[in-house]
Amino acid sequence: MFTGMILTGCESPPEGMVLVPAGNFIMGTDEVDTDQHALKLGLGKPWFADESPAFELYLKDYYIDKYEVTRLQYYIFCQATDHKPPRTWGGDRFPEGTGHYPVSHVNFYDAAAYAEWSGKRLPTEAEWEKAARGPDHYIYPWGNEFDFSSANVSPSAKKKRGRGLKPVGSFPQGVSFYGTYDMIGNVWEWVWDYYLPYPNNTNVWKKKDEKLLVVRGMSYLGVGHFSEEEYRKVIALKSRGTSRERLNPFSRKDDVGFRCAKDKLSIYERVFGKSLKDMRVSDVTS
Repeated sequence: MFTGMILTGCESPPEGMVLVPAGNFIMGTDEVDTDQHALKLGLGKPWFADESPAFELYLKDYYIDKYEVTRLQYYIFCQATDHKPPRTWGGDRFPEGTGHYPVSHVNFYDAAAYAEWSGKRLPTEAEWEKAARGPDHYIYPWGNEFDFSSANVSPSAKKKRGRGLKPVGSFPQGVSFYGTYDMIGNVWEWVWDYYLPYPNNTNVWKKKDEKLLVVRGMSYLGVGHFSEEEYRKVIALKSRGTSRERLNPFSRKDDVGFRCAKDKLSIYERVFGKSLKDMRVSDVTS
């Protein structure tokens, strides 16, 4: 007969991670750039064109890093695996005093290698968006009103590098509902998805066959030469939780980094090493 083992659903998140609980999630938006504002500014696509239509999907429990992966964490990985460090470090170690800055100048494969080494993985695009927007589907991690003080994004068109890179967690007022920091600003973040249209998207898709990957979350860098009023609009629109950008997976940029995710195993997977649907009656009775 069954051994009498007591199964409990209580499990603390891995260190440095938060739980995003299972449930339905509305991804994307139904907004439309009716006056072609983005194209009039010379941008490459209308606002919302690759984020629509909104659709519902179910995500299982998962964990996601509270912070972007830091230079110190990535340094430890490089030392343990002989992986090449970012060229911008100028050597094997990051510049002194910057260990808690997010690592950048890493491509998708660098990020995926770190995630695997750490026993994690890169988040899917849907997981990233749910963690950023919370159960109420906020426009921004902190709510529905844009606020320059809630994220490390450039507040001025005159300063192309904005405030510069900051240590992770420097903008606590921008924390998401689930407890993740810097989902907007600091560095763009690699996710585990190709840049492809959402179901029933009607946009003319010019980049579909280029095998570009998605990055999410905006960065500290400026966005171009606009009037002050237009600049603030562009920053606010690019900083939305639904906003998507694409990048060649081999690209290494000063403002692109990542955070990791991890599956939350069910009680049965933790105890028996397999999911409930894969278990036979004989596994629990005899």
